[in-house]
Amino acid sequence: MKGSLNTYNPNGPAVILGNAGSIFPRQLAAQWVARGLDVVIVTSNVTDDQSCPDGVRLVDSRDFRRPWMRWVRGVNPVLRWLERNVPRLLRRRYQRRTGREQPESWELFWVDHFWDSFSRARAAVSVHPRFVFGHEVCSYGLATVLCRGVPRILFPWGGDIYNAAECSPFIHAMVRYSLRHADLIVPSAIMAARHLSRRYGISADRVHAVSWGVDPSLFRRATSEERAEICCRYDIDPRSTIVLNVRRFQQLWGSRTALEAFLKLAAERADTHFVLFGGAGLEEEVHQAGTRIAEARLSQRFTLLEGNTPLMECAKLMSVADVFTSLMGRGDMRSASILQAMAAGGAPVIADLPEYREMERLGFAARFVSPADSTDTVAALRSLLDDPQRRQRMVEQNQRYIEEYEAADRQMDKLLQLIDSASLPYRAEWEKTHPVSNDSSP
Repeated sequence: MKGSLNTYNPNGPAVILGNAGSIFPRQLAAQWVARGLDVVIVTSNVTDDQSCPDGVRLVDSRDFRRPWMRWVRGVNPVLRWLERNVPRLLRRRYQRRTGREQPESWELFWVDHFWDSFSRARAAVSVHPRFVFGHEVCSYGLATVLCRGVPRILFPWGGDIYNAAECSPFIHAMVRYSLRHADLIVPSAIMAARHLSRRYGISADRVHAVSWGVDPSLFRRATSEERAEICCRYDIDPRSTIVLNVRRFQQLWGSRTALEAFLKLAAERADTHFVLFGGAGLEEEVHQAGTRIAEARLSQRFTLLEGNTPLMECAKLMSVADVFTSLMGRGDMRSASILQAMAAGGAPVIADLPEYREMERLGFAARFVSPADSTDTVAALRSLLDDPQRRQRMVEQNQRYIEEYEAADRQMDKLLQLIDSASLPYRAEWEKTHPVSNDSSP
């Protein structure tokens, strides 16, 4: 524990370091505010249309950049060349370690994250936080552990520790340094905790797998009246069997496999309707998918959403879905989207990954498929569409699993208790210089 203890305040705000445009920092901030915490989001991604949960302060870390940083960035032409070209030179290494053909475009970037880490850390400690909680290790991990003198917690997203860190030695070094200097690491997946130990040498006592669970009051099955209303809004025949892909329309998340499977099923089953989420920055991919659907003359049987779908709308569409898919491969954590769609009453067809097999041992029920094989996905979907009783048994079994293992309140209690435990050494040091007075005289 290094650095000035003047930055730590056990009564200070909980600081979230992350992209404020992402759903995860906002979702966590909203849950903490509801529990009475003072929450600050520190980000480099502030825009004019930035939405922020009520009661959450937003701090732009770019306001904390030092003047000398402009001179240091003079080496950027060299660093940019390394950022672009080293991953190409190490392509075979990346393929061998990840099993993927090539990295996604955003996985290659590290130069801006490296420089911005210093201003992000300055912004975070300026509010004298109770703790800092960093989202996504590649982008905000280094900034989190640069917050000296305060409890530092990291929340890996999956692709950062599994895939992006393997793109180049520079990203790997940043990720490893961040993980090794964090006080607590809280991935949402059991298998990710094991990966952190094997790949990065992180001791087990600093890694605890904690999913955020699911709120059953928000994610629940629609009544017949609600179903009719939701279907009318999206121009869906309420008598249809509705199949939903719960991940964004990005190839990494299995969108192409889902689309191929949906097109095949739509052509052979007139009683089905298919829903696919889009995602910010994925307009071109969504447009191409729409063209494919139109060429197949199936536009009336598909709902293809553009941009980021608000959480409430996601919940409504999940509440009417009879079957859902999630086909992300390596890098997937214990997906909140899967838990939410389960709670809303859909039968899962998901990628066959070790994390979900761990859940299966505890009572989770799903059809497991190869995430890259649309034929396998079609067969799994067809088997569930043909057997409503089997679907219902899976739904009932998953409801019991969620009640026992994925209650949101209980999971959030667990997360905050872990953070409090990691904060104890800082509190003890703080109390040495801030003795509590028992003098009650005026």
